[in-house]
Order: sequence, then C-alpha cells, then structure tokens
Amino acid sequence: MKKIVTLGSFMMAVSICCMMLAAVTYGQTSFPPDSVVKQRCGACHKPDEQGRLEVLEETRKSPEEWKAVIIRMRRLNSAPVEDAEFDAAVKELSGNLCLTPAEMARVAYYNSDENSQHREIPKDDLETRIYTACVRCHTFGKIASHRMTPAQWGENRNLHLGYYPTVVGQMREMDWAKESESLIEPVAKLFPFDTPEWKKWMKTRKDQDLTGQWRIAGYQPAMGYYEGTCSFKANPGKGADEYIVERDIRYEGGTAMKMKGQATLYGEYHLRYEIAPTPLTGRIEGVFDLDADKMTFSGKWWTVIQDSNAYGNEKFCKADEMPRIIGLFPQSLKSGLEQKLTLIGAGLPGEIAEPDIQFSDSNVKVKKIVTMDHSKIVCMVEVGEVPNGTLTMKVKDIAYENPVTVFDKIDGIKIFPPIGRARVRSGAAYPPQGVQFVARAVNFGPDGKPDTTDDMFLEQVDAEWGLEEESTREKDDDLKYLDAPVTNGLYTPVTTYGPIEERHQRREGIGLIAINASCTLEGKTFKSRALLAVTVPDFITHIK
Repeated sequence: MKKIVTLGSFMMAVSICCMMLAAVTYGQTSFPPDSVVKQRCGACHKPDEQGRLEVLEETRKSPEEWKAVIIRMRRLNSAPVEDAEFDAAVKELSGNLCLTPAEMARVAYYNSDENSQHREIPKDDLETRIYTACVRCHTFGKIASHRMTPAQWGENRNLHLGYYPTVVGQMREMDWAKESESLIEPVAKLFPFDTPEWKKWMKTRKDQDLTGQWRIAGYQPAMGYYEGTCSFKANPGKGADEYIVERDIRYEGGTAMKMKGQATLYGEYHLRYEIAPTPLTGRIEGVFDLDADKMTFSGKWWTVIQDSNAYGNEKFCKADEMPRIIGLFPQSLKSGLEQKLTLIGAGLPGEIAEPDIQFSDSNVKVKKIVTMDHSKIVCMVEVGEVPNGTLTMKVKDIAYENPVTVFDKIDGIKIFPPIGRARVRSGAAYPPQGVQFVARAVNFGPDGKPDTTDDMFLEQVDAEWGLEEESTREKDDDLKYLDAPVTNGLYTPVTTYGPIEERHQRREGIGLIAINASCTLEGKTFKSRALLAVTVPDFITHIK
C-alpha cells in the first residue's frame, strides 16, 4: 500500500526533527548561550557535531590551569575576554570542566604559589618517561592537572612542536618528536578526560554555602601551631560563590592576628582567597579543597612576597556541622612524662570527664582537663610504658583522623627540607625568595639507625643555625657571596641577579652551600646538615 505524505505532515516531521536536533545540541554543551565561555571563547571554539565547544569540552583542568589558559589565549590569540569577564570565565570553566576532588588531591602541592620546596619523584617507568620528556620544562603537577581526550593529548603535543620547535634541539639526547608521540596513548590512559568517577561526582555534587563561622587549626614552620576562627559572608557584588572572609588566629607562642580578604569557590569545592596585608604580614593567598561530607577544608596559605618563605598548612571546619577534631597540638608525646595536649575542633562535647578522652593504648591517660568548650579542649596527658609508634585518639565517639606519635627518646635532629632552593632578586618585579628551614627531633625507630624508613620525625626544636661551604669544585667560593644571616631557620639571599665583577668568570651571586643546625636536648647535643641551592629568579612562572 502506497503511503501519501502531505505537505503539512512533512513540515511537522521536519519541525520535530529540528527540535530534537536542537535539544541534543544544547544538551551536549555545558555552557548556555549567555555564558561568557559561549559568548567569548565560542568566537574561535566552534560547536562540533555534538554541540560541544571544540577543544574546550575535550579537556578538564584545575582552576589554576584554566586561569593560565585564558591568560595565554589573550596574550597569544587575542581572545576577546575582557578584564571584567575574566573571573567569570574561569568560574564557568572550572565549574563544568574540573578535576574531581580525588584528582585535585594528587596535585594539591602544585596549586600553591609559595617558593615551594616540594620535590617531585617519578613512581614508575611511565612517570620516568614523562619526567624525561616533559618535566625538563614543566612540573609533573602541571601535567597531572589536565585530563584530556586522546585527540587533545595529541594536539597538545603538536602545539609544542608548532609553538616551541626548539624543544627538538633542546632535547637532542632523544628523538623528542618520536618519544612525545609514543607517550600520547599511555598519558591519555593515565590522565583520561572521561571517567566514571568524574561523571558520578558531577552528578552528585551539591551547591555549597560557606557563609557562617569556621574553626581553624594549622601549623606554620618556625612559628608553630595556631588555632582560631574564620567567617565567610556572601559578596554579592562579585557574583555567586564569592565571599568576604575574616580570619582571627592565635599562635601557641601568643602572637595573634586579625585578617580580612576575599574568597572564591570554584566547582563547589576548590577555594582560593586573598588576604589584605597586616602589620605582621604582607599580602596572603591561600588554596584549599573541601571534603563536603565533613564540611572541612584542607590546604595551604602563603605570603605573596616570598622573601620570608612564610606559609602554613591548615584545616578549617564549619562550626555548626557534624562534631569533629581537626587539630591536635603537639602531635608527638614522650613516654614517661605528663604533658599538655590541645585539641581543636567543632561540636565537641561541652562537658566531659577525663575518661572520655581515650587513646588506643590504655597506658596513655588524661590526668586532668584544664579547659574545655565546644571547639577546644586543653588537657594534661600521662604517657606510661608505651611502645614507640602511633596511636589513635577519640573524645567519646569523635575520633581524631591522624595518628598520634609516641616515642621514648630523641636520637637526633633533622633539617627540613633536606635541600632548599632560594632565588636571588632581580629588581622590584622579582624580589628574593627565601627558604624556611626547620629542625625536627628524630627517633631512629626499631633499627636504631638514622635516615632509614622507620625513623619517626617529632616536633620542631629550637636550634642554632649557620652556613658552611659545600665544596663541589676547586676554589669553590659560593659561601663568600651567598653568606647571609639565618634567623630561626630562615635564609634569604642578599645577592642580585647580575654579574659580580671580581668573581671568577663574572658569575652571578648563585651557587650551592650547606646549612647546619645544632641544639641541646635531654643533655645531649645534636647536629644536622642540609644543602641550600641559591639560584636565579623565576622569570617564567607561567610555564611551571
């Protein structure tokens, strides 16, 4: 039987198909028509057959990397993103094409901008290949901050050949073009764009409201432990997920600071803030990631001018959420002594007795509760005959997540970092970057030997500091030009990036020296030594 199609039915079918196509096209992109990304980035990144903006929606990155991309697009490709639209573009990209919290945790060390002393070390053969081919110029953290389709990993490799063809000559000990091409497939599997974990997280993540009071616990090298509060208030003038933040902290040594600034929440879990200078600090920035199940942020802050290399590792939790303990000072206890212990948290029991604080070894007992409220408990702890190692601790049913170290004696001290990197200054735009060294007590563990895997690193100790030559060549004169005061473990270069006329070959004020620390503990004098590399300014920070 022959079917007859009328003009009306044909036009209706066409209309339905067009509507279906339009729905599919719109549904495939994460960016609505009025978004900054669609309006500005879409000028070059056209929709593909599925409606996705080409290149953009084939990659996921951290907010820090999306920011770097927009800066590069504006600088090299004249991307039409105005200054007033910059932050909105970063937030849109970070909200829709972000890393999961688990992926971000792997590169958390990379997202802070202090003079980091973190050392990247490859974990397997594949990472060793990546380090050899890529980490000469970039950090591994930068690479791991991207999740791309195989096609985009390939395009990224081609971009390097097109924009930076000198890489072939610079990497002349290998066939870089061939090696980079062979890495595309394994890197795409190591850092894939599309994963079940990402889809699940995007589907289940919740909108966050940070307004309210938060409890802080942290540690700053050289300054020690601190605790306090911070509050978040909506900053509607800047848009959604924008906040005014106020911090009030106090160190165990008595120093107190009040600070105020602005914060932005990216992707409902990644927080960055900028704090205005105070009489004791310069401008501060911080980056923290949220554990939404516990409403607790973990991360780091640092002073923008890094001559003092000041930074702090910190947690803060919402005061009116679930009970939890976020800090314990100190984190190591000596057996055979009664000592003070401070617990910081939120929602803690207002009234407790000594037996309510329990350790996994019954020979560690709370003898007296000095003060207590819903956010802080100070108590005296007696440590009996307990084997060296770690214990767990809880207040009633509220467990502290980190281990508590117990030790019987101090066997030595060790300087951290074991090798520090400072940078000389080069005019006002490139101030010097110092290194904050810390000496920590050490128990050598069951084998009684230093520098083995069973060593237990204990609390920071007060030490005397000095510099010495690290002889690496004949007539090594580095110390002559790098010598500078070391106050409480802080070394800041005093030389500049420029030739020194009287120095051999008119070399700059850079080189390799050693730093030493000594202190007397329990009637014994301990010493430690570490290396200090003083190098040139970081002129191209964006490449990291």
